[in-house]
Amino acid sequence: MNGVANRTYIYDKISPFFKHTDYYGFVHPYNYYEWTSYVRERFFQDTIPNFLEVISRPIKMMTAKIYCAIRDNASFGNDFEARLTVGKIKKVSFDMVIHFFDLKQKKVVCETKHTVVFVDSRDGSFAPIPLEMQKVIAGYVCGE
Repeated sequence: MNGVANRTYIYDKISPFFKHTDYYGFVHPYNYYEWTSYVRERFFQDTIPNFLEVISRPIKMMTAKIYCAIRDNASFGNDFEARLTVGKIKKVSFDMVIHFFDLKQKKVVCETKHTVVFVDSRDGSFAPIPLEMQKVIAGYVCGE
């Protein structure tokens, strides 16, 4: 990982099945995008006690951009830890970085980075990051 995070959130429940692999048995890259959303949602559920109330407000969270960098092949049966840190925080957005650590190979096989932005659903304007989220993500900032 780049830099040193105050904290890293670990989600250790990713186990690729055959359906996640390509013809050669390697995990297909699009799975990392889906797993990124699982990790992000679990992170907020685990760290923000009133998360369900926060997401019921008119201020909505959406992914503005995402990228995926495959570092090495992973296969069926290789369980992962997803290690989440937070990058740059702005007024209406922040970056989330997830390193998928292959427990069998003992190395990072993929990194995803996505920018989350907040929008007011009533008028479509950008909105500040909800206070509950601001307080939590500040503890997971990683120096880049």
